[in-house]
Amino acid sequence: MLQIMGKRCFNQVVKKRTIYKQVLNSTSTQPVAKDSETEFNKQLKQYEELSKIAPKRARAKKPQRKPFAKNLFLGNFDEEILTYPQLEKEDIDELETTLTQVEKLTKQELSNYKQFDANFLQNFGDYKLIGLQAGTFENGRECNISEHTKIMETLCHHRLRNNIIHNEQLGVQVLVKYGSDSLKKEFLGYFTSGKGIVGFCMAEDKMSNLTNMATKAALSADKKEWILSGEKIWVVNGNKSDFLIVFAMTDLVERDELQIPKITAFLVNKNSPGISSTQYDVNNLDLSKIRFDNTPVPIGNVIGVEGDGEKMILSIMNEFRLSYGSVCTALSKKIANKLCDYVIEETTDENLLLKTDAVRDKIGQITLNTFAMESMTYLTAGILDMYENQDVELEAAIIKYFSSQKTVENANICLNLVGTPALEESHWCNKLHRESLKYATLHETNDNLKVIIALMGLKYVGDTISDQIRIARNPLFNAPEIFKRMWNIRKDIEDNPKLKLKLNECLHPSLLMSANNLEYCIHRLKFGSEILLTRYGAEIMNQHIDLNRLADCIINIYAMTAVLGRASRSYCIGLQHGDFEMLMANAFCNYAKEAVQLNIKKIYEGPCQTNDENHRVIAKRLVKFKGYFPVHPLSRNF
Repeated sequence: MLQIMGKRCFNQVVKKRTIYKQVLNSTSTQPVAKDSETEFNKQLKQYEELSKIAPKRARAKKPQRKPFAKNLFLGNFDEEILTYPQLEKEDIDELETTLTQVEKLTKQELSNYKQFDANFLQNFGDYKLIGLQAGTFENGRECNISEHTKIMETLCHHRLRNNIIHNEQLGVQVLVKYGSDSLKKEFLGYFTSGKGIVGFCMAEDKMSNLTNMATKAALSADKKEWILSGEKIWVVNGNKSDFLIVFAMTDLVERDELQIPKITAFLVNKNSPGISSTQYDVNNLDLSKIRFDNTPVPIGNVIGVEGDGEKMILSIMNEFRLSYGSVCTALSKKIANKLCDYVIEETTDENLLLKTDAVRDKIGQITLNTFAMESMTYLTAGILDMYENQDVELEAAIIKYFSSQKTVENANICLNLVGTPALEESHWCNKLHRESLKYATLHETNDNLKVIIALMGLKYVGDTISDQIRIARNPLFNAPEIFKRMWNIRKDIEDNPKLKLKLNECLHPSLLMSANNLEYCIHRLKFGSEILLTRYGAEIMNQHIDLNRLADCIINIYAMTAVLGRASRSYCIGLQHGDFEMLMANAFCNYAKEAVQLNIKKIYEGPCQTNDENHRVIAKRLVKFKGYFPVHPLSRNF
């Protein structure tokens, strides 16, 4: 196909050149038209661009496997995941060449840019760094998920990382994945060339679920336009965007006493009538509230299929959560490097700051946190590249939570070590701390996400072993099964599960203890999941304290899997610092095992032996008196 198009374009250029020469050699006194020369140069440039395009090597994927993280709740472990994914040699060579260009761009050419505007974005378009998964004819690179993730991580070393990641993941990538052929033909090349910024409009005030979406869209009388009305909040790049991706309700269907909303996505020109915006007062972030007042949208600007917006949102959020691994890894590396420079500069022969255990302990924590989030991110990206349509919604949520939470933790460690100078707003530590807070709160808070992580896993367990849970919840009617179950879980009750998965056989022998710790945690996760479903049934949705504990367990287990697989691979293939990766993997698994052990212990003990019920009673008292209620300690009644 490429050869045919290139040959056709070349023939047109030759024909143009022949005509142009005939005009030049003619004895006519009429001036040569400049349009012919311009057209010739344009055709020649098109041919040169086509000649540079090389189709990507076909990348075959393996058949879809069962979801890895969800299966951990059942005590099942897919050993193939411990074979940490990697790119082919040809892909790595090409990627390294691209990364060299990206580093030069971010550290030299764009280092002084402080505004995410057209001039800034144009540079990205020139280097084909927008819409990285788009086709070559759309000015993209046809990257797979791993390549995309690595390039975005490198781009996110720039101070405008938040704007970059939102324009790419919640803007251009939506069109790449779901845009129709006509939309791509008209707009995708425009965005990938860096000529426009895209804003993502989803969040609304007081929208607890999609049935409460206030933004509505209705067809006009002539059926040629959609009329859009409503208001969206927390729109990143909203003030500077040229186009907006807007989700609106187009219908509300009532079925079996349930209301089912039909959500549709639209590509809206920011200059369309009826659009107004108000900017939030947030430092270093273009965050806006955008209102639509009978805004007309061409019927061809529907993204995807009408009414499929909810499915699109779920898929988009999975990829966006995964992208948090890139941006938080870049930010955490910057925190680690800055802190290391600071400690080295402040160390003298008198204080020996760098050699104190307190400083070494903190720097070690930051390094472990960053190592884990990086390992999890590229493990998940590799799984997506390796298997066809793999379910990683739980893994993506885990990465978003872990990466953003640990980045805040890293920034707090840095603040404590730097001390008073970090109070200045212009101080590098203060800036990085404020930046880290954005990723823990923007779009979805980490507390809410943690509950969602646990419920995702428990739903999978409930759907898979619903009969076993029903029997366990009705012991008087199922005595034989209950006695059998009690016998099977006797070792779990004693906190001494039998290790029979033999995960150590999939890793380097030096990781034997950590592999056993991982298997121990998997058995404890299964035990804790069954306890909660047996104890609460459907009411588990309201037991947020225990859900948080269970979420902590699966997050730590997935992180353990990632660091062990990565360290084993690095050491076996002889990567530099591979021996230290083994050490870090062992250290992280020690921390994770202790956390899982404590959380499952509290789940097993129940609310009576923990402080859960005490916290609930205290909270009720505070609400009853509408504030802090204890009498001041200096008060007296006599």
